Amino acid sequence: MSVALKNDEPQRVKPTLSPDFFYIYNDEDETSDWENAELTECADNSTQTRGGWRLRSPLQKCVMPNRKPRRRRVKLMDWKKYHRLAVIYSFIDDLEKDYPAICTVSVIGKSVEGRDIKMLKISNSNASNSGVWLDACIHPREWISTAVVTYIADMLVKNFFTLSSSITNKDWHIIPVLNPDGYEYTHTHERMWRKNRARYGGECVGVDLNRNFSYAWGQSNGEEGSSDEPSHVFYRGPAPFSEPETIAVRDTILGSITPFKVFLSFHSYFELIIFPWGNKKDPCPDYLHLLEGGSIMARAIHEATGKTYRVGSTKDLTYYACGTSIDWSYSIAKIPYSYMIELRSKKHKFRLPKEEILENCKEIWSAVKDLMDYVDQH
Repeated sequence: MSVALKNDEPQRVKPTLSPDFFYIYNDEDETSDWENAELTECADNSTQTRGGWRLRSPLQKCVMPNRKPRRRRVKLMDWKKYHRLAVIYSFIDDLEKDYPAICTVSVIGKSVEGRDIKMLKISNSNASNSGVWLDACIHPREWISTAVVTYIADMLVKNFFTLSSSITNKDWHIIPVLNPDGYEYTHTHERMWRKNRARYGGECVGVDLNRNFSYAWGQSNGEEGSSDEPSHVFYRGPAPFSEPETIAVRDTILGSITPFKVFLSFHSYFELIIFPWGNKKDPCPDYLHLLEGGSIMARAIHEATGKTYRVGSTKDLTYYACGTSIDWSYSIAKIPYSYMIELRSKKHKFRLPKEEILENCKEIWSAVKDLMDYVDQH
């Protein structure tokens, strides 16, 4: 539930730490000493860990008083490295605590393995607002997508009262990790894992969640837009919306009383801005508007960092893809500006160096701001 916006800017609530007891938090401490874990090469040249990890205590400095203190961890979020799920979720939880007038965190569903799928909503609670959807890591190996949307969230919240009306007149729905099971699995086992962790036939074969949406589900048009083979990387699942992660997207959007105008799903690594259709060559009804909006974003990116992103429909720029989220959001949910943004980098593929995270975040933030101006003008 959103809280009514006050006239003056809310003051940041400073965390209160016990003067004689504190933690310094490191997200790598969440499970193990990752850097010292024994690694083995996978068939796809990724790495996965073997057993026998050495757990490391998160307690780095502790002064014990006579009475038992209340423990509190200081969780550090930045865009200098990639973070684990616990740090990301704590980051959005802290935004809600520090900016309660505009931030609300909710759980929109549970993953296959029972993890929360968390959403941060940023809104001034104006009833006339339209909705914007941002999601990341539907394909969990695409770590840069989560970094980008959390950066956007940070910029929105901490600068909300100085941003243009094209930003503040919208309800922002941000899902930093749409596939939390897969995301954790890429950190602890197989870096290149693409699907969720669904089990079919007693084994974890996984479903490509971006082939599990209902529009054009199962089509191929002579090319492989998805697969009915559970072992295939594009396995679409046994039925449309068979997976709890895609159900969470569907139910949140279709159940919203706020009409959505923009749907942005972040991926990597082709440096593209693409829009429907993915299942056919025909242009979608709003092709020119989508092309122009995408070009606005590409220009903003180039002006920010000099990076060039190509713009066009899914099939024109990549390959047939059936059952995708942007085709569904455009055709079924009727969201007029539906884009999939393929982030960096064609050079490094899914393993974008941490040194490029912040620059990628900044160029996309510029693109999103300019898209909001364009949407309001049209």
